Amino acid sequence: MANDLPFFDRLETARRERGSVLCVGIDPRLGTMPEEVTAGLDGDVEAVLTRFGTELLELAGPHAACFKPQIAFFEAHGLAGLRAFVAILKEARRRGLLIIGDAKRGDIGSTAAAYAQAFLEPGGDLEVDALTINPYLGADALQPFVDTAAQHGKGLYVLVRTSNPGGADLQELEVGDAGGQRVFQRVAGLVRALGAPHTSAETGLSCVGAVVGATTPAALDALRGEMPDTPFLVPGYGAQGGTAADVVPAYRADGSGAVVNASRSINYPKAEAGSWRAAVESAARAAREDLHGAITPA
Repeated sequence: MANDLPFFDRLETARRERGSVLCVGIDPRLGTMPEEVTAGLDGDVEAVLTRFGTELLELAGPHAACFKPQIAFFEAHGLAGLRAFVAILKEARRRGLLIIGDAKRGDIGSTAAAYAQAFLEPGGDLEVDALTINPYLGADALQPFVDTAAQHGKGLYVLVRTSNPGGADLQELEVGDAGGQRVFQRVAGLVRALGAPHTSAETGLSCVGAVVGATTPAALDALRGEMPDTPFLVPGYGAQGGTAADVVPAYRADGSGAVVNASRSINYPKAEAGSWRAAVESAARAAREDLHGAITPA
């Protein structure tokens, strides 16, 4: 059954209710797992990953608009990891928390449709509220995701200008027939065109969003002007060096239209007095206040 409200309408409601544009990544790394999480589990990988993710939901939930588990950190542990991923998704739904599945899927034809079915159709084990996808196979490879998302009230985030240094290798190249336009701008135009038929009357946001990094504030500024109806997911804040001031261009004039991801700085904060749980809650609250303060008039 499709959701009554589009994902980005629900996300905007969460943003307003919590006073937060924070998206908390869930990136479990066994090598840096705090003892508070591993205690008493005798090395049971599935149990450790599940506890880590569900603890983050509980501790950061009051401060976050949404969460973004990165599926690679779960797939690395095979079936045990995937079972933990599913358990975290179920717990998030039970708590009424929104989940962006960070899977960066992309393929052509029936394969793209199968990916969309796996992550976006209601009732599946891997069902999420929104999904990150890769645009570099072109519009026909994105269309099955768009169709499925629109049908079921889900959201998409297409990689447009990523936060990693190597993103410039391809994304900043000039397109030969476009008068100086760069590859990421061409992708942005594709994203806007795909989303235009699926724009919410309530929020004015389409169901097709864009991933644009906090480490490229000039691109954020330019793309917000070119994509006024497109929701942004902004990685790179915190551990990657992006600041709250850097991401201000991502928001629309009323502060809507973007969420900012923080993963390492909240997953693995410096624990005061040895308490990982207290440090996570403190880090999430601080990130929420930092981001909110940057867009709130003094």
